[in-house]
Amino acid sequence: MAALIGGAGAVQAADASIQEICDKVRPEVQASVQSGTFSQFVAVEYRSQLVAGTNFFIKVDVGNNSFVHVRVYRDLSQSLSVSAVQAGKSKDDPVEYFQ
Repeated sequence: MAALIGGAGAVQAADASIQEICDKVRPEVQASVQSGTFSQFVAVEYRSQLVAGTNFFIKVDVGNNSFVHVRVYRDLSQSLSVSAVQAGKSKDDPVEYFQ
């Protein structure tokens, strides 16, 4: 099914390309969360939104039964930037659009 421009897609299991994004933005995400360092940073699932580039909404397992949701923007030149982080998430919290 073709991506709907502007609409967030369905939740998908994270793959190696999503983990690669997470690996690149981990220092920025970790610095924005006041809970010290993460024991791990493993992408679990994600949604994407096609805009003038792509927004990724990613659920990340940071260890100790804790999760964060990370919004990452990839522009048309493939540069990545963290748009927002939601800490204090659980395994059961759905990955949804957020600002």
